[in-house]
Amino acid sequence: MEGFGILACPAFSTRAGNPYNYILYRPMEKQGYPIYEFDYALKSCVKYALSSKYRIFHIHWPSNVIFGDSLFRANLRLNLFFAFINLIKLFNKKVVWTVHNLEDHEGKFPSLQRKLNDFMFKNVDGFISLNQSGLDLINQKTQKNQAKKLAHIYHPHYKDYYKNETSKVQARQKLGIGSDKFVFLFLGQIRAYKNVIGLIKAYQELKNPNTLLLIAGNVHEDIKEELDHQLKGAEGVLFMDSFVKDEDLQLYFNCADVVVTPYNKIFNSGSALLNLSFGKPTLAPDLWALSELKQLVGSCWIKTYQGQISAQVLEQGMLELKNETEKPGNSQPDISCLDPETISAETIAFYKSLLS
Repeated sequence: MEGFGILACPAFSTRAGNPYNYILYRPMEKQGYPIYEFDYALKSCVKYALSSKYRIFHIHWPSNVIFGDSLFRANLRLNLFFAFINLIKLFNKKVVWTVHNLEDHEGKFPSLQRKLNDFMFKNVDGFISLNQSGLDLINQKTQKNQAKKLAHIYHPHYKDYYKNETSKVQARQKLGIGSDKFVFLFLGQIRAYKNVIGLIKAYQELKNPNTLLLIAGNVHEDIKEELDHQLKGAEGVLFMDSFVKDEDLQLYFNCADVVVTPYNKIFNSGSALLNLSFGKPTLAPDLWALSELKQLVGSCWIKTYQGQISAQVLEQGMLELKNETEKPGNSQPDISCLDPETISAETIAFYKSLLS
């Protein structure tokens, strides 16, 4: 069974925007498991429908099959995807789904999303949840799928993947931020469900001249007008409206005291792992994976709150962090159990359980 092929959707093609898959599959490749790239195009379906190169078809973010503005074309791609899965299962290929989200954050075709979910929950052989709580929900949704297997496998960290050589002093000098400021950071794509508007409103109510809210990332059209309106006259907010390059991540993280993740929806959040990989604490709602991550790495690194982000939440988080940074031996979180090699090995073990 050693060295069986894995068809991944996606494998390495998303590395520039989200290196999660690269970090997961690269150690497998080094161990002798060939990795093949699948997309939802007809060409991919034809190429791999009858191929003997792989035994596992591992899917991430299946909602990506439902793209574009045409309902007809999206439905056509969806049915092609279903046909592909049904065909490869006839040849004893095993289908695995890492359930990053139970629903699409911004789905354009809800009816197709429901159709996709129904098919996946009934036909996938192995489900991976990045958090324990998600496993229970997946189990509820797959009652009719008696043959399925479930596994809880953590999201790997990003430590050592990105450059991290810039000091806090250097980062602040480059961004023109004073050393006396307590910096709240929001980093990444700015979309409606991420609740950046709520964060700005909460920060404005904080009214603390010794703080700064740093927002860095490119803005999605669904929120651009509202964000522009909210930023007008906003005091103490530094907004960097651009895509953050990999080499610049260290600049923003090392400038910050805490990263705020005020999302309205969180099933899994790789962003918190990214924060930890740069040695930065996260302030986020007490939802799903974040509450579990808090238990794993400690409350000084994952600070959770109930309800909506508010000035009180920001104030409390800041006070706690200031007190904790004065304690010795608290400079870096212990995330060794999230090493990519460990996570890849656990994933391979799950594949083998499906094939045995």
